[in-house]
Amino acid sequence: MTDDRSLTDDSVFKVGRVVGVQGRTVRISVDKAKNGSHLLYRGDVLRNVGVGGYLKISKGFSEIIAKVDGETVAEAHSDTAYRSQQDRVERVLTVSLVGFFTADSFQRGVRELPLVDNECFLLTDEEFNRIHSFVGAGDAPLTIGKLAMEKGQPVRIGVNALFASHVGIFGNTGSGKSYTLAKLYHELLATYRDSATFRRRARLVLIDFNGEYVNQTDTGPAAPSGSVIIEDALKTEYVLSTRDDNGDRLPVSQAVMEDPIFWTVLLDATEKTQAPFLQRALQSDYWERRLTNETELKAAMGGIVYAAIKSNDATLDKGLIVKFLEEIESCLGSKSPRQLRDYITDIQTNLGYHSRDRTYYYKQSGVSNVYANEPGNDTFFRSLTYDKFAAMPIAPDGLQDVDRIRFKIVLQYYSDIFNGFANREHLGPLIKRLETRMPRIKRLIEVSDNELLASPLTVISLRHVSLEMKKVLPLLICRQMYDAKKARPGTSDYLNIIVDEAHNILSSSSARESEAWKDYRLETFEEIIKEGRKFGVFLTIASQRPHDISETIISQLHNYFLHRLVNNLDIMAIEKAVSYLDRVSFESLPILPTGTCVLSGISAQIPLVVAIDRIDDRFEPNNRTMTLVDKWSIGEPEDEPEPDPMVDDEPPW
Repeated sequence: MTDDRSLTDDSVFKVGRVVGVQGRTVRISVDKAKNGSHLLYRGDVLRNVGVGGYLKISKGFSEIIAKVDGETVAEAHSDTAYRSQQDRVERVLTVSLVGFFTADSFQRGVRELPLVDNECFLLTDEEFNRIHSFVGAGDAPLTIGKLAMEKGQPVRIGVNALFASHVGIFGNTGSGKSYTLAKLYHELLATYRDSATFRRRARLVLIDFNGEYVNQTDTGPAAPSGSVIIEDALKTEYVLSTRDDNGDRLPVSQAVMEDPIFWTVLLDATEKTQAPFLQRALQSDYWERRLTNETELKAAMGGIVYAAIKSNDATLDKGLIVKFLEEIESCLGSKSPRQLRDYITDIQTNLGYHSRDRTYYYKQSGVSNVYANEPGNDTFFRSLTYDKFAAMPIAPDGLQDVDRIRFKIVLQYYSDIFNGFANREHLGPLIKRLETRMPRIKRLIEVSDNELLASPLTVISLRHVSLEMKKVLPLLICRQMYDAKKARPGTSDYLNIIVDEAHNILSSSSARESEAWKDYRLETFEEIIKEGRKFGVFLTIASQRPHDISETIISQLHNYFLHRLVNNLDIMAIEKAVSYLDRVSFESLPILPTGTCVLSGISAQIPLVVAIDRIDDRFEPNNRTMTLVDKWSIGEPEDEPEPDPMVDDEPPW
């Protein structure tokens, strides 16, 4: 009875035979009786073989799995002179080999090639499930969606295979990539929310450029207010802003605040000149001692002005001395004494420069000018500088940490310039950036003992952050977290850095920055993606422009979720990076519906077209498209403006 059933099954499932083998590409001639779209088998309707489907090629005791890439009609060759018109042609499939069956599982890859005349069969339900079973032994399954081509077939992937890897999510705007990102990490957090080990050791950091993943608080076309991705108990949000002082501030330790690398990144310092200057200013205890001793600080500031006045460098004009004094006033802020402002006015009014003799002089009413290059006037100019500062009530001990760092940099810069130890052309741009960025930096960070990554999920929203700081801040955050993980190798702590709209900081071409700075930025993330796995650091990037992202970063990803891509350059970037994406899946990228993506990588044995499952509305990202018909529906009353009590109701005529 079993033999009869096996023979029946073989006769139904057999679809043809191999007629050509060229490497991984195989040609199969389909039996005349198997040209319909569906087959009837034991009361069930089976879908017949077609493009995008799978076949099993039987070679002795080996079972090779192939995916159908295309089909053609060819003229049949036969010695029979009398045949019908229908028999003159045959259906020929072009398939590519994707894997093989072992005793208990499906393995991707090519172990052997089929032979001409090997028989080909449709897959049984059990064989189809084996191909789409991606959760290995010891792994935990997560259901993320269903097969788009096989309705009702769930797609489950392993936690280890997906989240212990680098992930790329790509797709045009409106294709569903942000929803996919939210779905993946919602499922992970929802699965392990009750695990104390997960809460203690797992950290997910989401860099959110557009505020899509923070709880909605304002009105607009976004999703309803809720806890985006996961409930607030598992989530910490930082909504940063450089527009005003109402935004959150990232907590950093005192050691990080005084780290020269921290300020090298924040100020875009060049490697050869500006970075060593920052290291000298911040790591030396020279200025730290003076900032804690009022007498020594005032003597140091007086000495800087004295060195400028006594210098014979023609490039050091009076404006630079005034600028130094105004920088001191700005650093002291509300603690700046009135005497300092009076001193600035005095220098502006009475200090002059004699260009022929290349010396400064001081104008005194009723008497002759006092020249700095005359030896007998040294006591006068010491009194004008050292004594003036000594009389000012300057107390730097109450300065905020950011202002304290700025004070050190300013003092070091003008000390080096006035004493001839540094070149203004090299360090001037750094001080300009310090001047313009410091107010924004004070709105973004603060010294605190609070832990930045206090929850399993930390979302950092940059929606209200200026463009230049959007470039710098994510790099700074990722660099600090990665260096901290490298300093503790061998720990079981897990860190996943998630960057939405990654083309903002991973672009390989940018006209707004120098080549040296661009190289540093890319090298940082390329190091994370190439070496981070060893330290438990993984990277997830989402972008609508994969072409703009560094090829090195794209090629080092382990798993790809590819939504609709229309631009040819983006499609070519994916084609070069994802070597195991089959032709059918690749050519479907421009026509994928919203919410559907091609999953390819180590978490799936074969490329899949997956329809991502929905998540609860309150966990959706804040990026819904405005529905104009609902907003502009006819018949709804228009909002009446409030009457102006100052306007008379009577018309003017």
